[in-house]
Amino acid sequence: MRQHKAIAPGIVRLRPSADLNGDVRKLLSRVRSEAVLAISSPVRLPRHRGLGHTAVRDLMATGKQLRLLYSADYLDARDRRPLLEDASLGPTIRVAATDFHNTFIIDRHAAVLWSGAGARRPYMVMVRDAALIGALHQFATMTWESAVRPPLCPDSPLVSLDERTRSVLHTLDRGLTDEVAARELAMSVRTYRRHVADLMTRLEVSTRFQIGVHAARLGLLRPE
Repeated sequence: MRQHKAIAPGIVRLRPSADLNGDVRKLLSRVRSEAVLAISSPVRLPRHRGLGHTAVRDLMATGKQLRLLYSADYLDARDRRPLLEDASLGPTIRVAATDFHNTFIIDRHAAVLWSGAGARRPYMVMVRDAALIGALHQFATMTWESAVRPPLCPDSPLVSLDERTRSVLHTLDRGLTDEVAARELAMSVRTYRRHVADLMTRLEVSTRFQIGVHAARLGLLRPE
């Protein structure tokens, strides 16, 4: 990737190389502490899925903070199973219903934006202006925080909850006490609490309130 020309102070147009996959890898290699990767309508990058698994996972292995934001249209257009089955990536991924410009924000010091999903040689811009980067970072992180977790794969262990565990989930949603819920489900309070602890582990949460929030986002609170 080479600089092409300055568009405005702190904004430079980039010329992608023939190896866009390699260009993105080089960008991610510059991350020192955190990165936000927002992808809505990506360029034609056949190995993007491999890139996501390799470069992103490598960053996480070194303790970098990552947020991965995808548009629903992007995920619907691709085989998302390998991405969603990667437990290490799960907590970092959010899916937004709205579209946005493809954006990489690196350490709040630089941002790369690109568009032109159907173009043969789509353009990119590098932003170095601190005020603009701050605005981009705020927008991206707020969008990530308000977005939902991705839908589950059909064979996810959460989808395959047995009927008893699903019943426990619904009693939690109704706000029943442990004693009332256990009596209604014809089990001991101790067994009921064991099911609750199992749900916390599966949903990667630490409170009962969070169980309800995450279960709703994942579509697990279906009518009985």
